[in-house]
Amino acid sequence: MNDLSRSYLAARAALPPTRLVPAWLALALEAEFGDQAAAIATLWSARHPAVVREDGSTGVDDRHEEYGDLLELMLENAATGSTHTISIARWIALSCFGQDHLWEDLGLPERPALGALIARHFPALHARNVHNLRWKKFFYKQLCDRAQVRACRAPSCAECSEYAGCFEGSA
Repeated sequence: MNDLSRSYLAARAALPPTRLVPAWLALALEAEFGDQAAAIATLWSARHPAVVREDGSTGVDDRHEEYGDLLELMLENAATGSTHTISIARWIALSCFGQDHLWEDLGLPERPALGALIARHFPALHARNVHNLRWKKFFYKQLCDRAQVRACRAPSCAECSEYAGCFEGSA
């Protein structure tokens, strides 16, 4: 077990009882991650408390108007149109508004887990990330390319301690 996995387990153990997550998300996480679903749901709901309403549904405020664009990008590149894949796309699009790397904002234990998830459900997007960009940056770059915007970054990148590693030499 690596240090990241130990940190993940320690953080999971320190969290209060899980908040509600939307039923569609609970079902998708269970199908995708099995025994790890509860831990991932707990971390996700702790990172996104304003997104989950008391009834377990999700809300996206005005600051996140690009949610629809992100969801559309995911769905256009989905391997299938199944309810499960749509739920995974919604989860990823909602999680893009977190303050950390996308794999952390999803509640996943490490970045390779996100790469594997994207390869399974959105293989065309996975194949286009030939420079191994961070996923959140990659998704926003795809949106910026569509809109023909030259300078582009994800909403929380400026605050990230790894900003220089992602954006040195970027146009």
